[in-house]
Amino acid sequence: MAKLQNVRTAIDIARAATLEATQRALVETAKREHAKIMGAVPRPGAFRRWVDGREGAAEETVKDFGVIQYEYERLDMVAQFAMETLFDLSPVLSGDYRNSHTMFIRGRAVKNLRRRRAGEEIYISSFLPYSRVIENGSMKMRVPGTDQVYAQASWIVHRRFGNIANVGWTWIGIADGRANGGAIRTGSGAAFDQSDARYPALWIGELG
Repeated sequence: MAKLQNVRTAIDIARAATLEATQRALVETAKREHAKIMGAVPRPGAFRRWVDGREGAAEETVKDFGVIQYEYERLDMVAQFAMETLFDLSPVLSGDYRNSHTMFIRGRAVKNLRRRRAGEEIYISSFLPYSRVIENGSMKMRVPGTDQVYAQASWIVHRRFGNIANVGWTWIGIADGRANGGAIRTGSGAAFDQSDARYPALWIGELG
């Protein structure tokens, strides 16, 4: 009986060692592949991690034959490219229009996406009244071919990043009309009241 017990103990130790080695290999592989993605260009702006369904848990806490999952955020990169594209496409006279393109999150103007929550869309628009005239192509501009600035930018951004983000072109209402901190209302028809002015805008969202 004692000999049989020793055999069982040896088997248990071997099994534990195998499971530990498997778990360690899983953690090392996950971290190595994650480091490759974070070091590659374009580099994700942020990421979220789930370990066995627990968000934010350390890789080392994964169970034997568990699951480590990463979700990468690249919308900040898309938004930055969109801003640069709008800047490049903008007609220039005083420079006010070219410098007026503004990002909005949750209906508020922002300078960066640090406070953006997962799933929230990004809007970019110009609050200047004549941005509507420029978009419609009914203003004499210094640089030819720069009407429909937002429509053109939408296509360029979509062509570049359509595989990692939804990109579209729309019209939004900037409710109080302020350049900084102005609230926006999105949608059409009943979503706007007569006091709202509508402005061309890009919207950027996560792929569903």
